[in-house]
Amino acid sequence: MSISGVLLNHPEILKNLSVPKWFVPEHYHPDNWNRKTLKGIIYSGEGRDTLIVYGNQGIYRSTDNGTQFSPFMAGEFPTAAWKRRTNHLFFNKQLQLLLAATNDGLFRYDFEHSAWQKVTIPDKSVPIVKIIRAEDTLALISKSCFYVSRLDTNLTFTKHVPLKTTEDEYISLIQVFLELHDGSIWGLPGKLLWDAVGVVLLFLCISAFYIWYYPKKWKRQYKKNNGLVPRSNKKSWHFFFRNHKKLGWYTAVVLVVIFFTGTFLRPPLMIIIAKGKLPEKYYPSIKDSNPWEKKIRNALYDSVNKQIVLDCTDGIWAGNLAENEPFRKKQVPVRIFAMGATVFEEEKPGTWLVGSFGGLERFNVTEQNAISVLQSNSPAQPGRPASTLVNGYIIAPDGAEYILGHYKGICDTEGNRISNALVMPERIKIQYRMPFWNFLFELHNGRIFKGVLGSFYILVIPVGGIVGLLILLSGIFDYWFIKLKNKRDN
Repeated sequence: MSISGVLLNHPEILKNLSVPKWFVPEHYHPDNWNRKTLKGIIYSGEGRDTLIVYGNQGIYRSTDNGTQFSPFMAGEFPTAAWKRRTNHLFFNKQLQLLLAATNDGLFRYDFEHSAWQKVTIPDKSVPIVKIIRAEDTLALISKSCFYVSRLDTNLTFTKHVPLKTTEDEYISLIQVFLELHDGSIWGLPGKLLWDAVGVVLLFLCISAFYIWYYPKKWKRQYKKNNGLVPRSNKKSWHFFFRNHKKLGWYTAVVLVVIFFTGTFLRPPLMIIIAKGKLPEKYYPSIKDSNPWEKKIRNALYDSVNKQIVLDCTDGIWAGNLAENEPFRKKQVPVRIFAMGATVFEEEKPGTWLVGSFGGLERFNVTEQNAISVLQSNSPAQPGRPASTLVNGYIIAPDGAEYILGHYKGICDTEGNRISNALVMPERIKIQYRMPFWNFLFELHNGRIFKGVLGSFYILVIPVGGIVGLLILLSGIFDYWFIKLKNKRDN
């Protein structure tokens, strides 16, 4: 937890590193296009049977209506597992414009040379979440801002940070706990301080083990050597014991915060804080000049109200990009799970499709009501996911509807797994790699132990967090008890 926590705080240094399939537990291996291997499909206009799919393993193309697929990533398309994750594809048949939004920025397909080319945008290699067409404007949506260009064959993007109203703004407790857990509540200085404490935690683990182990080792050596024990062993014990107490005391408060907040950032204890929120004026964080900094998760264009709508960590926001009006918070009566909307599309004017790990719903903009497409749990239970964790939604040319489940892969609208709709190529299974950052994240949140512990893996974080807190509190008590006792004796 110490090592993975420190590394997770700096994803930029891990972008080019991947973990091979043999080192990743089997339950992470892709099957039936699950685990976001497939996020969406576009038909390129080359024929009714030609389609292009995209997802976490990149882009693949089929010319036989999905029976066979081949990689569609020639040219400058990234090769690292994290960078090649494709979040969205945009295709305009009239302009023959095919764009890919990836974790490594924007790429454009050159039909003449059959290769992808990287598109220059103001911020180099920033992950692009979505590509939105708003009338004659093309907007690239990142996690923190927009990149806007006129929709044309010659794309020239400029950076745009929308205005945002701030009245009655609240911060979710989940976000508060997350930023307290990694130190980002106080920006880079906070992260670096938490990193230092993470390194101290590693030392405390090693020193605690040695302090516990030394008496057993001493007894064995005492018996074996007729009462002679190397002095170096005793020096090592004194070194670990002295520094364990000092470093443990100096970092006690931060360690308690890290363990306490981490315990509530995974189910089942996440349910307790899922609906909680804190007024932003009482939030003791370093305020970023960009009000959207790392908050945008998904986006759509509302053609009825001529607005771009954003799914953010602090709610749904909508505004008119052309008039540069402030984006205002919008109440949408649909359930979006804590990790954000995985489906956020305008199906037709006045009707949105909104899906997440909490289910899938159709929202009528005019009537302000939602109809469930896939049954989900009661909104009164916001911490509980649906039986099918929705990653995407597809309508085939024949009108058939498919839901993409995180674990099940392609499903019907009842959430039943379908294995004959699109055939996932063996190449994806054989050459699968997991980004190193994601591997560490799965280790850090305990999901990586599912293959060994089964459904009991969900207890790894809460039990580990509670035990860690008890160890910390008992260590603090022992430190003060011994200190006070020594004062009384003197």
